Amino acid sequence: MILIKEVQAARVAEDNRAVYSCDHAPMSQTSNQKEKQMHKGLFEDCDGPIRGLRLPLNAWNSLDRENITTLAQLVAIADRVERLLGIGVKTALAIRIELGRIALLDAQSP
Repeated sequence: MILIKEVQAARVAEDNRAVYSCDHAPMSQTSNQKEKQMHKGLFEDCDGPIRGLRLPLNAWNSLDRENITTLAQLVAIADRVERLLGIGVKTALAIRIELGRIALLDAQSP
């Protein structure tokens, strides 16, 4: 389980580096609009019962229906989260990205 978390964290870190490097490069208006639309779809999120986690409202609603109220419970089902009612591919990706962000923050804190 720890190895899976490390791999997920590494993937998210790599994706984040790619996004951050794109943020600093000049973009055409079309590319900028596409990026904003992508982020809007993935990251239009809010705080919920799991402290520090920012997810779309539909994700929180699905997790609530499944009685998932702790980070440990969410991590335990992260590999199959898209099987939950109301969680599609995009929402599952948002959940995994957030879990990766949390894992990176935990790894960086002393």
